[in-house]
Amino acid sequence: MGTPWQDPIRSGKRLTVFPGSSVTGGAWTGVFASALKEFNLLSVGVTLSQSATPPDPSGVGGADVQVEAGSGSVKFSTFGQQISVPVSGNGLEGSTQQVKLAFGAVERIAKAFIVVPATPQINANPPRGVGDGVKLVILVHELIHASGLSNSDHNPDDLFSGFPQARAGNTPQDDKIEVNQQKRLPPLFLMAKTSGLIKALW
Repeated sequence: MGTPWQDPIRSGKRLTVFPGSSVTGGAWTGVFASALKEFNLLSVGVTLSQSATPPDPSGVGGADVQVEAGSGSVKFSTFGQQISVPVSGNGLEGSTQQVKLAFGAVERIAKAFIVVPATPQINANPPRGVGDGVKLVILVHELIHASGLSNSDHNPDDLFSGFPQARAGNTPQDDKIEVNQQKRLPPLFLMAKTSGLIKALW
């Protein structure tokens, strides 16, 4: 079940997202900007915009969300504490840590930290780096988690699938993510059920 963001952020219906140097360079160069655009095209009640300022390590300032690429346990500082976000560096799944604050019995998201695999690989013959289309699917999936949805909200019929399958193309740009044994992404899409869950949080 998803968790809403804090009310001041929800009221603006916008999340600011900071891309670290591990995302703006290397294997993910160019994917970040495309991911924000694709997320916004989904029209799910919240808009993402790029921030030039990372989240404040000790408070609520700076970006709402930070995105990095890594391998193993990637560490962040938030509200004066250190958190670790695990990811397989050669894998095809990212990981998102929602940082929640409690107000009485009610929890609200205050920050979110996304880590995508530094060098995602696909099982071609031989294995190789995956194309940008699959990276786009990986990152937009994690941005949906950052918007408030949890693993229990996964939908096997769209890009928020919890068990996607990678299908290697003849070239990296032909690589796809398959969901429900028949639909291949990109292009990206959400079913009404998933869109509705996000909109309900905003």
